[in-house]
Amino acid sequence: MISSVQDSLKENILDTVNITRNYRTITIDDIKRKNFSTAYDLLKNDPNFKFEDDGVYYQGKLLTTIKVNGQVFNFTSPVELLKMFPSSILSSFNLDPYTDPLNKFWGNENLVINSIDLRTPNGKISGVLGNMAMKYNFRKKYDFLGNTIYFKNNTTTLFDLNLNNNSWDWGADVGENLNKVVNSKISVQNTTKFKNGDLSIKAGYAHNNMLSKDYYIDSLAVLQASINGGGIERVQKSFNRSFNVNSTLNQVFDKFYFDVTLSAQKDRFKSSNSNLNDTANDFLSNDSSEIEGYNGGINVGYKLYKNQLFLVTSTSFGQNKSVNENNYQNDSIFNSLSGRSKSDYIQSKISLKFNFSKVFLGDVYYNLNRSNAVSTNQINSAESVEVKLKNQIQNIGTTFRWSKSKFDFNTNIYYERSNNKFENDLEHKSTMRNKGLLYNSSLIVRGLKSRLNNTFTFGKVIIYPTLSQKNPTNVTLSDNYSSIGNPDLKNQSVFNFNWSSNYQLKNADNLNLGFSTSLNRNKIIENLSVLKNDTTISGVDFIKGIRLLSYANSKNTNSPNSNLVLTYVKNNLFIPNLNLQNGLSYSISATDRYINDKSFSDKSTTYSANINTFYYREGFSANILYNLSLNHNSFISAEENQLSSTFRTLSQSISTTAKLNYFALFNLEISNNYNVINSSGISFENNRTDVTLSQKYFKGKLEASLNIFDLFNQMRQNKILKNDFLIRRESRSNLIGRYFLLNITYKFQNLKS
Repeated sequence: MISSVQDSLKENILDTVNITRNYRTITIDDIKRKNFSTAYDLLKNDPNFKFEDDGVYYQGKLLTTIKVNGQVFNFTSPVELLKMFPSSILSSFNLDPYTDPLNKFWGNENLVINSIDLRTPNGKISGVLGNMAMKYNFRKKYDFLGNTIYFKNNTTTLFDLNLNNNSWDWGADVGENLNKVVNSKISVQNTTKFKNGDLSIKAGYAHNNMLSKDYYIDSLAVLQASINGGGIERVQKSFNRSFNVNSTLNQVFDKFYFDVTLSAQKDRFKSSNSNLNDTANDFLSNDSSEIEGYNGGINVGYKLYKNQLFLVTSTSFGQNKSVNENNYQNDSIFNSLSGRSKSDYIQSKISLKFNFSKVFLGDVYYNLNRSNAVSTNQINSAESVEVKLKNQIQNIGTTFRWSKSKFDFNTNIYYERSNNKFENDLEHKSTMRNKGLLYNSSLIVRGLKSRLNNTFTFGKVIIYPTLSQKNPTNVTLSDNYSSIGNPDLKNQSVFNFNWSSNYQLKNADNLNLGFSTSLNRNKIIENLSVLKNDTTISGVDFIKGIRLLSYANSKNTNSPNSNLVLTYVKNNLFIPNLNLQNGLSYSISATDRYINDKSFSDKSTTYSANINTFYYREGFSANILYNLSLNHNSFISAEENQLSSTFRTLSQSISTTAKLNYFALFNLEISNNYNVINSSGISFENNRTDVTLSQKYFKGKLEASLNIFDLFNQMRQNKILKNDFLIRRESRSNLIGRYFLLNITYKFQNLKS
C-alpha cells in the first residue's frame, strides 16, 4: 500500500494511489478539479493514461469497460462518457478487473485490470447531467451538439444529439459550398439495473456527408511501369446513412442464469473519387452499398452441484445482406460492376464447467459453427455469376485455470476440424479440410509483494480466407489499384507469443517492458502485378499500366513480426506535480509478396522514442510531448537483386500546451504542434500555433471561448507521407490558414451524490 501525500495548502489528499493485487484507486484533489473540468481532461494529463483510437489505455493496457459507482455503461464508449462527466463531483477513479455476468455466475473471476470506475463521494448519484454547445467559424459553418444523462436509483439514460452543416474539416480549403447539407447524429441509450440483473437498450441514427480534396504523387518502391506516376488532384465525396438498435437482458439467480442479446442495423453508403486535372490520368469512380442485418445470442447456465459444477449452453446467430455497385471510367474504358451478397451463421456450444475453491477452474466443451455466404456479381453486360462459400468448424476441447496468490495459469486446448467448400458458375470448385490440435495459454507470475507482474501468452490459431478474398468475380476498381479474388487460397496458421512485465515503484511510479512476436504459415499475402497490355479479366477491361491486386499464400514458413516496448513513468520529478513519461520501442516485420510473379520480401524496422512531461499547479498547467521515429523499409526481390528499393524515414514532432487561469477577463491556452519528415529524397514540415481565450460565467454553467487556429498563418498545406502497399504516396491538402472558431457551451447538472 502506498501512503497518502498531504496537500498542505488545501489539506486534501493529493494524488493518493492505493495499490493491491487487483486494483488501483486514484483520488482526485481540489487543484485538479479546478484545473480540469472533465474526467477526460484529468486522465489526459496523467502520464499513466493514453487515448488512442477512441480507447483508454492504462499503463499500456486497454480499459474495455467504464462504470459509474460500479454500474456498467454497456453502450457508451469510455472516451465519450469521460468527456461528459464533470470532475467537480468526482472523488476518485477505480481501476479494477471487470467480470461479465456469465463468468461471474460460475466463479471465473477476471484478475487483470480492464475497467475504470468513476466514483462519487458516497458511491451514489441521482439527477440530470448534460450540456449544449454551438460552434461557428464565421464562414457560415456551424456545429450544434447536446447530450444528457439521467441518473435515478439503478436507472441510467443517455440522449446524444449532433447537428452541423460542415462536411469537411474546419480548416480545409475545398473551394466548394455545401451549406444546404445538414449532418445529424442521434442516439438514445438506457440501462436499468434490477434485483437479479439488468436491461440495456440502445438506438441510433446518423446521416453524414463528407468532402475532401488533395493533391498526391505516387511512386512505387519496385515497379516503375505503372500509371498515376504524375501529380493528381483528387476530390473525394461520400454520403452515409445508418440506423441501429441493440438490446441486452440478463438475469442471475442462485442456481440459474440466462442472457439474451438482439441487434439490427441498416447502412447506406455512397462515395466518389475524381481527378480534376486535365491530363491523361483523368478518372471518375462511384461506389455505393446498402447493408442490413441482424444478430443475436442466448446463454443459459445451471448450477448442478453446489458452487463447483455447472452446465452452460450458448447459441449465437446472425445474417447480413448487401447490395453493391462500383463504376469506374477514364478516357479509355468504362467498367460497371454490381453485386448482391448474403451471409448467415449459427454457432452452438455446450460446456460442463467446474470450479474448486476458485483455485482450479475449467470446462470441457463442444462447439459447432456453421456459416454460408452467397455472392452474385454482374460485370458490365455479361451474365451474373453466383459464388458460394460454406464453412463448418467443430471444436472439442478443454479450458483450465490454476490460480494462486503468486501466479495465474490459463490454457485452452482443443481439437478443430473444418470443412470449407467454394464453388462458382465459372467451374471453380474446391474443398478444403483441416484438422489439428490448437491451443492458447497464458501465465501471470507475481512477485515482490505483488509489485512485479510478468505475463506470458502463447497460442496457435487458424485464419480462414473470406469470400471476397477467394471470389474471382469480386472485382474492386479504384484510382490506386484494382483487386480481384483468388479461389485457390489456403488456410493460414498463426503462432503468437507475448510477454509483458510491470513493476510498481514507490509513489505510483512504474516501469513496463513488453515483447511480442508471431510466426505465420501459408500467410495470406498480396499478389501485385502491373499489366503490360490492355487485358480483360472476368469481363472487366483493364488498360496497360493498371496495378492489379490479388491474393496468394506465402511460401515462407515463418514471416515473423516482432515488437519490443519499454515505458517508464516518474511522478513528482524534482518538484511536486511534475510528472514524466518516456518510452522506447523497437519493431521488425517481414511480409512476403508476389510482384509480377516474382517473390519479394517487404522488411520494415522501426525505432521510436517519446518523452512526455506534465506540470500543474493552481491556475497553471503545461505539457510538452516529443516523439522521434526512424523507419527503415526495404523491398527486396528474391530472384533479381537489382529489383530492390529502400526507404528511410525520420519523423520528429513536438507538441506544447500551456494553460493560464490568472487573468480576470479570460483564461489563456497556447499550443504548438511541429513535425518534420525526411524520407529518401522527400522532406517537409508542418507547424501550427493555436490560441484559445475562454471564460466561464454563472458559476461555471456557461462557457464562451474563441479559438484562433494557425495564429501566425504558417500552415497553408497539410503534408502527409505514407508507404502503403509498395506505393509511396506524398499527399498535400490545402488549408485556409488562420481562422476563428467561436464556442458557446452551457452545462447543466442537478446531481445529488
